[in-house]
Amino acid sequence: MAPTVTRLAPSPTGHLHLGHAWSFLCTWALARANGWSIRLRLEDLDASRASTDARLDALWCLQWLGVDWDGEPELQSEHVDRHLRAMHELAARGLVFQAPQSRAQVRAASVAMPEPSEANAPNEGDAVLRFPPSLRPPPGSAWGFSDHACNHRLACPSGARTIHDELHGDRTLDPSMVWGDPLVWMKAGVPSYQLAVVVDDLATGVTDVVRGEDLLDSAVLQSVVIEALGGTRPRWWHLPLVVDETDRRLAKRHDALSLRSLAAAGTTPGRVRRLVLHWCGAAELGGESSSAELATALTPDALRSLVATKARLRVTPDIVRWLCHGP
Repeated sequence: MAPTVTRLAPSPTGHLHLGHAWSFLCTWALARANGWSIRLRLEDLDASRASTDARLDALWCLQWLGVDWDGEPELQSEHVDRHLRAMHELAARGLVFQAPQSRAQVRAASVAMPEPSEANAPNEGDAVLRFPPSLRPPPGSAWGFSDHACNHRLACPSGARTIHDELHGDRTLDPSMVWGDPLVWMKAGVPSYQLAVVVDDLATGVTDVVRGEDLLDSAVLQSVVIEALGGTRPRWWHLPLVVDETDRRLAKRHDALSLRSLAAAGTTPGRVRRLVLHWCGAAELGGESSSAELATALTPDALRSLVATKARLRVTPDIVRWLCHGP
């Protein structure tokens, strides 16, 4: 039987926060309680934002939380060769084409596209700019992958498709109505997120992907990319998001809630673990929790129950005060 493998995939583009801690600790607990291997991949393809300091910060955060992994960390930027091979595979199957259009041109052409129905609407927080089939080039040299300094898109087949998530159940939408033809290669000479994450997971044998529910609909699109590359879908586990007191998703702009800032203010890893158990309904706030307690309590059923309640995982001022000052 093939081993079960998951991954931690932080982007070293800024200080990691409590939302990242929630995701990392859930991934780690599921893996260690169920005998999965854990790979660490630092997703540093965004050269304009990634930095050595942020990479070191990500490693420090994981170690501070007590999150370990198997094998050596992998830098995504050191494996662009595998992304290039994937692009050539897609080109050989006639599935990718050059897309030099500006965002303004895509936006203008998208006006004529019908709005997605509620069943097809993405649940991602950011607006999706759809690339309509009308902008595809005619048959010829623009189809394929010869100019690495040009944006390329995947010809996305129309029609609804369904993926299964271990926490949310089935999710059905038509990715062509949400994204149109998605970007898979960028003119900066690197793959887009939607291609890179699929290629890297397939290359490293990842069987279980644990991440935030803002990427649930992206899993449907990624199933298209996986199919185009002849791969096997992983099991997906999309976790509820951590939000601030105004219900905004935590982002790296929330520097006061970064793990570095909280640790400097007195927060301990044990209190962060306790907060994770509190969000899951497994513990009251107060005291600290060990890694062993986390691995025991953070079961698939506990996470499914949390998703079913549609609870908000809020970081309120009271929670921050408790994190920093106890008891």
